[in-house]
Amino acid sequence: MSGEAEAAGALATAGLVAGAIEKGDPGAAGEGPCLNCGAALAGRYCSNCAQSARPHRTLAGMAGEFLFNLWNFDTKAWRTLPLLLFRPGTLTRDYVYGKRARYISPLAAFLVSIFLMFFAFSTVETPANTRDPSAIQVTAEDLAEARQALAQAQAELERARVNPDPDEPAGLEERLAGGAVRIAQGEVQRLERQLARQQEREAAAQNAADAAVSTPADAAAPEAAQGGPNIGVSVNGQPVPEDSTWQEELAAAVDRGDVTMNLGHPALDARALQTLRNPDLALYQIKEAASTYSFLLAPLSLPFIALLFLWKRGVTLYDHMVYALYALAFAALLFSCVVLLGKIPFIGWTASWLLLALPVHMYFHIGGAYALGWFSALWRTFLMLNFAIVVASIFFTLVIILGLTG
Repeated sequence: MSGEAEAAGALATAGLVAGAIEKGDPGAAGEGPCLNCGAALAGRYCSNCAQSARPHRTLAGMAGEFLFNLWNFDTKAWRTLPLLLFRPGTLTRDYVYGKRARYISPLAAFLVSIFLMFFAFSTVETPANTRDPSAIQVTAEDLAEARQALAQAQAELERARVNPDPDEPAGLEERLAGGAVRIAQGEVQRLERQLARQQEREAAAQNAADAAVSTPADAAAPEAAQGGPNIGVSVNGQPVPEDSTWQEELAAAVDRGDVTMNLGHPALDARALQTLRNPDLALYQIKEAASTYSFLLAPLSLPFIALLFLWKRGVTLYDHMVYALYALAFAALLFSCVVLLGKIPFIGWTASWLLLALPVHMYFHIGGAYALGWFSALWRTFLMLNFAIVVASIFFTLVIILGLTG
């Protein structure tokens, strides 16, 4: 519940921030110099800096300013939201070409939508399922296949050293073969460790079963009441039971050395592994990083959008940024609806069909925003969807790295 309360507080803060981005309170008509810049006043606002002619210093005035900002933002939202949902191209073109007083700014719309999305995702419970031992069993045949793959990789490496391909750059084939050998060696070692742990657990379970047979019934009663022996792996020397959670399993994997990191610097690798020893903390830090650095989605998208319009005249980076912010705002609202509707009984996973609205919205948005024909909008929509996958991959990779390394 604490995460949901934090998300609700962040959502309320976003509303206030977005309201502050828009106009301030109207104030009252004033005379004399402006208290902010000293320019002569001739109305309720300074014509030079736009500050209110009579800034308040009372609690009642502060409450009035809050209500004004809230209502002013709300009325703009009612004008902006229908266009964002059903006529996004018109909204973007209007804002780009100067019709801005009626609408929420792209940045404010993006901020509010992102906060709403994180609020929606905060209602999703963290999976706490236990592991299924039968699903991770390794057999001797698996290990034999891995060793055979290692032998083939070593043979390929030897061939590359003795008889390299003359059409390939010098040393490239040998380096690639060496990498394949290292990967195969790591797989063999992993399977050997896992198979050894399985055999240890089976032997311990068999010994416990044999002891139970030879133990009197009254002595075996406490163990039977506890459900019999519960053998598992260990974390920092402490046993992990068979019904352990995924957090305990991940911590055990890090402790055994089954998890490796390659972030480009040993200090970062060590910090990430240390964070993974506490999976709940790692998950929390990743969520925090996703929320904190969500603003990176817009600048990450900008080069890809600009690439689609390199030869189109009269289009600027500002136009692309307005398009990106409104597009991201719609996507965040759509994801929020899918998550929240998915929690309603009798709807569930069927809410995911709403995601089909994303490419349709993108087609009409890009066509209307840039005044494109149907074919130009169609192929750009196809490329934009692929670019969106690339941007999302880059963003989540950065979020995971930043979250794990603190």
